[in-house]
Amino acid sequence: MNNRSQLWLTAIALFVAFFPCLSSGATKTNWTIVSSSSIDKRIEHQLRVMASERGVGVRFSRRANRKDATRLRQGQIVIVLESETDPSAFLARLKQMAGQTSVEPTGALAEEGYFLWADYEHDTAVRLRLSALSANGFHQGLLRIPDLLAIPKGELSSRVIPKFQAVVTSEGEALIADYPAFPIRGIVEGFYGKPWSHKDRLDILRFQGQHGMNTYIYAPKDDPYHRKLWREPYPAHEMKRLRELAATARENFVHFTFAVSPGLSMIYSSEAEFQALTRKIESVRALGVTDFALLLDDVPQDLVHPEDRSRFHSLAEAHIYLINRLYGHLKSLSPEYHLSVCPTTYTQEWGNREYIREIGAGVNPAIPLDWTGSEVIPPAITAAEAHEWARYLQRKPLVWDNFPVNDNHPWRLILEPMRGRDAGLATEIQGLFSNPMYQAHASMIPLETVADYLWNPPAYNAEPSFQHALVTQYGAEGPPLLAPILEAYQNLGERPAFAPLFDESNSPIDVPAIESRLKLLTKGIRALRTKAQFKTLLAELEPVPTIIRSRLDLVLASPNFTHLPNGRLEQDRQRRLLSAFHVSTPPALDGDFSKWKSGTVYVLDQRSQLDAGEELWRGADQFSARVAFAWDAANLYIGVDVVDSQFYQPFQGRRITEGDALRLIVDTGQTENSGRPVDVYDLYLSPGNFAEVHPDVYCDEDFFPPRRRPHNYSSEIRTTWQKTERGFSGDIVIPVSFLDRGKLEERFEIPLSFGALKTLQPANPEAGDLNQMVFTSKEDNLFPVEAQNPATLQHLILIGSISD
Repeated sequence: MNNRSQLWLTAIALFVAFFPCLSSGATKTNWTIVSSSSIDKRIEHQLRVMASERGVGVRFSRRANRKDATRLRQGQIVIVLESETDPSAFLARLKQMAGQTSVEPTGALAEEGYFLWADYEHDTAVRLRLSALSANGFHQGLLRIPDLLAIPKGELSSRVIPKFQAVVTSEGEALIADYPAFPIRGIVEGFYGKPWSHKDRLDILRFQGQHGMNTYIYAPKDDPYHRKLWREPYPAHEMKRLRELAATARENFVHFTFAVSPGLSMIYSSEAEFQALTRKIESVRALGVTDFALLLDDVPQDLVHPEDRSRFHSLAEAHIYLINRLYGHLKSLSPEYHLSVCPTTYTQEWGNREYIREIGAGVNPAIPLDWTGSEVIPPAITAAEAHEWARYLQRKPLVWDNFPVNDNHPWRLILEPMRGRDAGLATEIQGLFSNPMYQAHASMIPLETVADYLWNPPAYNAEPSFQHALVTQYGAEGPPLLAPILEAYQNLGERPAFAPLFDESNSPIDVPAIESRLKLLTKGIRALRTKAQFKTLLAELEPVPTIIRSRLDLVLASPNFTHLPNGRLEQDRQRRLLSAFHVSTPPALDGDFSKWKSGTVYVLDQRSQLDAGEELWRGADQFSARVAFAWDAANLYIGVDVVDSQFYQPFQGRRITEGDALRLIVDTGQTENSGRPVDVYDLYLSPGNFAEVHPDVYCDEDFFPPRRRPHNYSSEIRTTWQKTERGFSGDIVIPVSFLDRGKLEERFEIPLSFGALKTLQPANPEAGDLNQMVFTSKEDNLFPVEAQNPATLQHLILIGSISD
């Protein structure tokens, strides 16, 4: 007899021991819970809620007495809870029962694993036995009891979502062995935009408990005390809320992880700064929190502060010092404390490869490091990609999955199942947590499919999981009532629905198609108003059609589009053109702007041209700019004249963006096979301060793919500046080699926009709060220039000489 058969006979024998005779007795309760040991209060509560939802009573017994063993009336159920005492034996049995599954159970996974035996009468489960190592395992097993009570024994393998790891059925009986595929399965509130409300977070924590997720990371980017004001303690009322969140997480078998993001302003070498960080963590640790995350994402990718530059050779070295020291501090307080880290480079899409190599080699290998995949929002995450990134990290990555996030885009609803996540990913990563939309309850629809995937990825099927989520959350009416909304949000060609109104592209906007989708969306939302189960979801959805309609009206009224006969809108190309005139001899590079006056001069001196700081601007005599362009076969020439009544530029390198400078965004037209731009250059050109601070050119590359070839911007781009009575002026030379062309020719176009920025001198330059005015050459408030989207740029066309 093999071990599996022996295990099954043992289970049957145990049932016989518990139920020795079947007679026509009567019980006063509907459910009897039998346990030989004390039951975790959370498990007891979970059982009471499950019974209450079914309108039945529940009675708890410490042993199987004769009354519990009598024949049960219809609807009567006995549930036996049995605590396992030998982890090694339990794990061995799980492995034996699971067989050759693609996700082999480990000790960590077994902590949430369970065995569930069911005894059936007339194809109805009436006696259940659940065994587990821990309360976590009992919790996961109890989540499956509603399925066993509703689904016929013969359909357990096909209809249960998420699928069990293993099911064995025979006449009148079923045996289930189950465990999760990932030890870390969760949600990170890590999006930009309006954070969730306190009620939203409580609802999310309960949702996680109901769907087997075990991790919640508190990291809202726009919570000031998490990021901008990280040094400051949370106010008392906020601490009270954090305490309730931590308690609710524990009640629902969820690890509450508190994240702090100090990298925007922290001086890594400062002892005072480290103590401020530990004080912040200590205040939350006092609430019973044991899990912490240090987020160093979306921060400057170079050392900023002089103290750090003098102590560390790189940003990576500074981060390694901080991470390891914080980890050591937490472990000195308790070995039960955990730390995870999001490094500054967290994707293959862009970032410094040397940074991530150094981080991988230097950070304590026990600390998980986050990774978003091959892109920030990847269509797919494969086991091969994870394996590749693990070589950089020198450990398996922890996936921060930006699905179904909609950062700062409340109109964009991601109402679809998780797709593109490799069935074999569990062997290559430490776990996965999902970054949702700012609409918490709408997020629960796709998040349930994430939970299904995380429990058993090889058996995950996106569409059935999605339909199951609609039904479990909104009942049988869910799928048909939500169908119009889901249809409205299907892609328009290759672009997300409604995206053409908000994200500029070079393709025409199909207004009739958008109008049709908007009507469908509005009708679908209206149909939910009479249904009580949609009340909370409706509050999140109802503002969306108004946002879209308002945006459509603005686009229709914009002078930047031409109305086509078929109702579509096309960009008015002429409004986007700039021009550079041809010169037969190079202009004198002396910084004198007078030589440019005979050509086309672009003036930035109108309030409508301000992209920021409108409230600070006092007129053209305070701050304005003139720019002109010329070209020959070898170079692009730019003349600049800036009126700057209180000139301020004490910085070089990255920090010249904190002073007065010219900005040029140039696209050389090179793209990857994926279509992503790799050679858009976001350049800031500084004249220095005409004393000890020398001129410099800085390129903001934080969020661009690695360049095909390295650049030394200050040597490749030549500049000559002079101080004037009213500000400063200068000449700029960009060689044709920088533009990746053999030579420049007439009618050639360069996607390009420009601007000027002025900083009012701060009392404390290290404080980080800047008052800035920013002019932009593109007067289009609907679609402002975004360096990462070349479609937003104007086009500089090379024309003949002025005499022509």
